[in-house]
Amino acid sequence: MWDNIGNIFQIIILALFFYLVMRMLRGTPGMLMLGVVVVVIPSLGLAASFFQLEVLQWLLQNVSDNLPLMLIIIFHSEIRRLLAFVGRHRFKVFQRLLSEKRKQHSIDMVGEIVDAVCAFTARPNWRSPKTPGKQKNVLQNTGALIALELAPRLNEYIEKGVEINAKVSSMLLQTIFFKGTPLHDGGVIIRNEQIAAAACQFPLSSDIRNQAVHTRHSAAVGLSEQVGEAIIIVVSEETGAVSATIRPGELQVMDTPRQLDKFLREKLHILPGDEEQISLGEKLVDQLLQLFAKSKDVERSPGQK
Repeated sequence: MWDNIGNIFQIIILALFFYLVMRMLRGTPGMLMLGVVVVVIPSLGLAASFFQLEVLQWLLQNVSDNLPLMLIIIFHSEIRRLLAFVGRHRFKVFQRLLSEKRKQHSIDMVGEIVDAVCAFTARPNWRSPKTPGKQKNVLQNTGALIALELAPRLNEYIEKGVEINAKVSSMLLQTIFFKGTPLHDGGVIIRNEQIAAAACQFPLSSDIRNQAVHTRHSAAVGLSEQVGEAIIIVVSEETGAVSATIRPGELQVMDTPRQLDKFLREKLHILPGDEEQISLGEKLVDQLLQLFAKSKDVERSPGQK
């Protein structure tokens, strides 16, 4: 029974292989050469064996011995084209997986930023989406200034700040901007889903109207005026108001965590439902790792049942 299944499986694989080869060679000079290899040479071999043509048998035997090398030489252009096709598509698959991974990191980062902003403001409508039913216990506002780099143009500000290079998390942002820490006075720059630096000094706005407002707001507007490819979020220490730069030189007040979350997702090109689009490959890898870990646990404790 298993032999029959194996034979059927081999036939299917060979048929699929020849179909793909013929489809690739269709309309090319290689199709004629394939016909010679598949049809003419075996036919001559049968005829030489039937009629006992020793010279022809010897010639065909030598051809068969060197057939792999001959096929590589004859079909070198087709093989090169096939390898290029596989390489391009494999790169696309890798690029797609990488894009999905980075998108998942961006989704996580947005959640951490919104949660931190909820902790910075004492306004009652700013409850963390992670714990929507929990009563806010923030008694006073914490000023914060966060810049998300969209293009590599914030190097000079990163170099003048304190290097962090850590994953974005709500707890780390709260620790940085807490009033008792040395890093709270200044801005945080986020690059590639990482907190690149803290205590960064941003330029103040050149607009006289913006110079009259609080320093953090003026710095947020000033940075957006000089570097358009960035999202700047500012929390007022005096009022608890949350604002973000919607365009260079212009701030918009964010009334709720949902509004800020939506704003960040739009700027980072995160579409609705992206959280559910987890790569099938990642799922399979996670399951295999879990099975591997379970098997290791069983091996380490053979006495347990």
